[in-house]
Amino acid sequence: MHGFTGRILKIDLGRRHVEVITRDRDFYHQYLGGAFLAARLFKEALAGETPPAPLAPGNPIVFATGPLAGARVCGSTRVNVVSRSPETPGIYTSQGGGEFGPDLKRAGYDALVITGRSAAPVVLNIRNDRVRFDDAAHLWGRDRSEVYAALTAAKGARGSIASIGPAGENRVAHANIMFEPDHYAGRGGLGAVMGAKGLKAICVGGDRAVVFKDEAGVRAVNTTGARTFLESFEKNPHSFLGVLRTYGTYGLLMLNQDIGNLPVKNFGQARMDDVDFEAAIEHERIGADTVGRRTPCKGCYLGCKKMAKGEDRAPLPEYESMALLGPNLGLRHLAPGMAATDLCNRLGLDTISTGALIAYLMDGFENGDLDADVLGYEIRFGQAEKVVELIRMMAHREGRAGSLLADGIAACRQALGPAADRHLRFANGMGLPAHMPRVKPGIGFGYLHGPNPGDHMKAEHDWIAASPGDLEMFGLSATSEPAALDRAKVQVYRATQIYFAAMDTLSLCLFIFGPGNILALEDIVTMVNAATGFDYSCAALMQIGENAIQLQRELYEACGGRDADYLPYLETPVPDGPSAGNRINPEDFRAARRLYYRFWGWGGDSHA
Repeated sequence: MHGFTGRILKIDLGRRHVEVITRDRDFYHQYLGGAFLAARLFKEALAGETPPAPLAPGNPIVFATGPLAGARVCGSTRVNVVSRSPETPGIYTSQGGGEFGPDLKRAGYDALVITGRSAAPVVLNIRNDRVRFDDAAHLWGRDRSEVYAALTAAKGARGSIASIGPAGENRVAHANIMFEPDHYAGRGGLGAVMGAKGLKAICVGGDRAVVFKDEAGVRAVNTTGARTFLESFEKNPHSFLGVLRTYGTYGLLMLNQDIGNLPVKNFGQARMDDVDFEAAIEHERIGADTVGRRTPCKGCYLGCKKMAKGEDRAPLPEYESMALLGPNLGLRHLAPGMAATDLCNRLGLDTISTGALIAYLMDGFENGDLDADVLGYEIRFGQAEKVVELIRMMAHREGRAGSLLADGIAACRQALGPAADRHLRFANGMGLPAHMPRVKPGIGFGYLHGPNPGDHMKAEHDWIAASPGDLEMFGLSATSEPAALDRAKVQVYRATQIYFAAMDTLSLCLFIFGPGNILALEDIVTMVNAATGFDYSCAALMQIGENAIQLQRELYEACGGRDADYLPYLETPVPDGPSAGNRINPEDFRAARRLYYRFWGWGGDSHA
């Protein structure tokens, strides 16, 4: 078989049972890999039974990679993780970079399925056909940078690590998983699923060669992509991809400030009205003061991952983290947001939901809707020291405030009452990412719908709806203004959602393979066919994306997922700045939902 090993590793932690199952070429032609394969294996692991609770031993957690992983193909290192989520009703698909996915393939497996609960903390050590259950008692309670250093020193062989921090051990609802020292499957609380299984880390590696049907064909497309990007970068280093190349996603702070898409004070404003902040995020300034050396995923010619300048060798924060743990908390300086991000990454907390939870409290206290006596804690916008304190409390479940936040926004609402509900910036428990729904209503509409609520990487953002040339690949001619939520915008959202699902099935990076970025859909199909020996057309690959969403939606609902309600704050216009006046009318939202369900063939009553 080409592009695949045909082998899936299944491990029951409770029984210490290891099994390798095989799948044939027809199976992979249907499911390919990545998010679609992971969803299929999750369903198989349920064996027709009612899905277990998120933190129950029987809840499967599935890691799956794509057919291009394991060779030096730019953007092919993503790994998808699927499980029933403790943060939101339903399954959740999270994704990370680094070499864990490729090393899983080099070990001889297309996917890893884990069930059961270990009686004592454990590290799974996978090397080709050998699987060990190593004691992790000495690692329990340690942060992930310490664990990564200890396991790297001890493993003695080339490979990759997925691990959790204290937040995962303590089953914090928004705990994440770290791959390598600075890649994360951040969303959905899947670190808590690992923690509930007593699984501190997974070490994986091997020396199995990845075999493509036409290696020269794969290499040719990859080379074309590199040449296309570098030529484009030389012509316009200030383009979106040029900013990523030079400054990482950290550089998007300035771009989003300039267009009025930067969440400030719990999404209340869309830009930070502060001259010092504006000066600090200028590209020339961060290039000189903040952005360090590139640390790209292997084989990547874009290289958006960076280190921060300084002696501590910390990874440079991503845009989402800096926005939601900085301006969204009323912090006008960059250093506190960077410190909060680093702390979340070490303790194993998703930065997006962490920022959303803290901002919810800040807004509630600022407006007199929360009682410090009831919570046992008080925090207001701009209090940087309290942000760090509260992050530690969350991860370790310290005090009433830390324990409540660790259980997620639903627990907070139940304990603190409905007075602060107007400050909610959540989609079914998931904190909203740092792309403002009122400014990007298409992507904001997507936040409130399954199978992956609150995810900004499941469809293209609203700019594409006003770009006729880029819409041609989807067979669409009707365009829509970026700030509109109309029929054309719903069509564009659904079409790009299918495209993104196909790319997630291939486990490909959307910065490289997103529409209008570097490679055309025809180039991607050519590369996939060269790798696998399949004969997909562009339409057939898009059908796989559509099938993937349908299966994910089926599982999402089987696990209790339903689409989120309209958030009343969306009706309030953005108060000032370049996006002043932007809002989402509730009637437009309801009409968009009806259209969206009709396009998918979903019944409204069971999905609303």
